[in-house]
Order: sequence, then C-alpha cells, then structure tokens
Amino acid sequence: MKRGAVIAVVALIVGGVGGLALAGVGATVIHETSTNAFCTVCHEMTWPERTYKESVHFTNAAGVQAQCKDCHLQGDPWPAYVWQKATFGARDVWYHLWGTIDDEETYQARRQEMAETVWAWLEETNSATCQTCHTPESMVAAAAKQSEIAAGTHEGARASGMTCIACHQGVGHGITP
Repeated sequence: MKRGAVIAVVALIVGGVGGLALAGVGATVIHETSTNAFCTVCHEMTWPERTYKESVHFTNAAGVQAQCKDCHLQGDPWPAYVWQKATFGARDVWYHLWGTIDDEETYQARRQEMAETVWAWLEETNSATCQTCHTPESMVAAAAKQSEIAAGTHEGARASGMTCIACHQGVGHGITP
C-alpha cells in the first residue's frame, strides 16, 4: 500500500473514532444538562422549583412527573431542540452571572413577567410541549373520565384551534394572569 493511502486510512479511522467520541460526549452533556437536578442547581431556581413541586405536573394521580425540559424545551426536531437548549441556556447563564434574580423578593416581583414570556412562547408554538404528553389521542381518551363540562370544553377548544395554554396558564408553577 502506498504511503498516501496509509495516511488516508489512518486519518479516516482517527477522524471516525474522534467523531464518535465527540458525539458521545455531546450526547452525554445534552442528557445530563436536561435533568431537573441540573436545571435547579442555581439558587435562583429555588423558587420555581418549589412552585413546580406544588403543581399537578409533579404530583398527580397518574404518578407521572413532567421534567423542566418537557415543558420549557421543544424536543422535536432534535437539532432545533439542541439550538433552543443552547440559546435558552446561554440566556439563563447570562442572567445568573449578572444576578438578575438573586433573591425571592426579586423573583416574586418578576414572576408575572417571566410567566407571560413563557405563555407567549407556548401560544406561538401551539403549546407543542404540552402536546408531547397530552396528545390529541390521549385527550380523547381522557374525555371519557372527565365531567361533561370539562370534556365539552376541551372538545370546543380543540375544534376552534385554541392552544392548551389559553386556559391552563397556572398549571406548571401556580401563577395565573
């Protein structure tokens, strides 16, 4: 085998192994930074964590717990998820470093504004993160267990194109307009 061919093969092998290692590290970083433990590690997340733990998304009859990422990051398509995670994460790090919310009083003063920002985003995305768990199919099945009024309201909202967040604004952190 010629020397140039050997170098090319070695370069391909090294590049392939390096690429796989980089992909593995990247996937691990994305996974680990998507946990509630990571999301709530900073002191300014103490107060949102408390309201989340008081919500139906933490404690419910089904025993299912939504994670921070389930509501606050769209998971599909994956490249969009990674981009959104990076941009939202960079924003959160910026706010953390500048001490934007450094005590509960400041958090409470800005809570409504932050909630309205999330609600606007959920409206823009047609409550896509809600529909990851609350699929149209699961909502039809759930209607059989709901009161007639609730089932009718959900059906009317679905038929008119309303988003989940139009009615369920306080469900995640207990704040309403």
